[in-house]
Amino acid sequence: MAQRSYNIKDLYKDINTIDGYFGIRDGGNVEFGNPQINTYCRYMDSLGNCPNYLEMASSGVIYVLKDLEKYGLEYDKLAEYAILWLRYKLNQQHPYYNTQLNEFYTKYIQTNKHYNDKIKGNDSPTYKEIIDTKKDLMNIKKMTKFSYPFKILLSFYNEINQNKLDCKNCSKKANEFVQNFEILNDDSNTNGNTSYRKLLSTLSNDYDNFKSYFAEKCSHCSDLPTLPEIKTPPSKLIPVLSTFSVIPVFLGIAYKTTFKKKIKKNNEENET
Repeated sequence: MAQRSYNIKDLYKDINTIDGYFGIRDGGNVEFGNPQINTYCRYMDSLGNCPNYLEMASSGVIYVLKDLEKYGLEYDKLAEYAILWLRYKLNQQHPYYNTQLNEFYTKYIQTNKHYNDKIKGNDSPTYKEIIDTKKDLMNIKKMTKFSYPFKILLSFYNEINQNKLDCKNCSKKANEFVQNFEILNDDSNTNGNTSYRKLLSTLSNDYDNFKSYFAEKCSHCSDLPTLPEIKTPPSKLIPVLSTFSVIPVFLGIAYKTTFKKKIKKNNEENET
């Protein structure tokens, strides 16, 4: 699938639109869902609606894949945005933030027949096959931490698309994003995962695009914090090389010690 340029503002507008298809309101006591979200549910209740929040989230993932496909993203990039949105959506409300992504995949993706449909027909992959390009992200328990910077990006781009830029607080929000990004970047237990680092790269690129736009539109948003470089895991060759570098030193010392002993012995024999 060829990569082409796309409008990042429009992409986030579509994600925000899908995000509004369902949620929690009235102080967190009532789940609501618009008719659109029923399209890809596994099954319906007696009123013909998605029966619960998790079923609606499963349908929403397909909407993210389907609606963002028009931007010409690589399939693995589509999967990144779908998984980012899913984690963010699950984190919005108790008790769904306790849902592990690998459990969600087993219960609500593998068993949903709509995920077996091809995204464009013909030889294109199914929705499930697209998700599977980044399935390893589902097994990272700390994926929940990605929902915080992603939420800030959704807020940033929502302001841009509604032409309601909060220039007074842009620096505060940007600092919050950077702090959350650094936490993810400093996690040595997971930054060795290639998909994890690519996800950080996606967040980084989308933040830089936001920075450029706000700097142009808001006079005092031109000095927003810069993100650090994405860390790579330390090379495993270093300890090995260090070991090999010690061996010749050790052998050299041993050789010198033996040589000195031989000279001393020869001198003693000559004296006698």
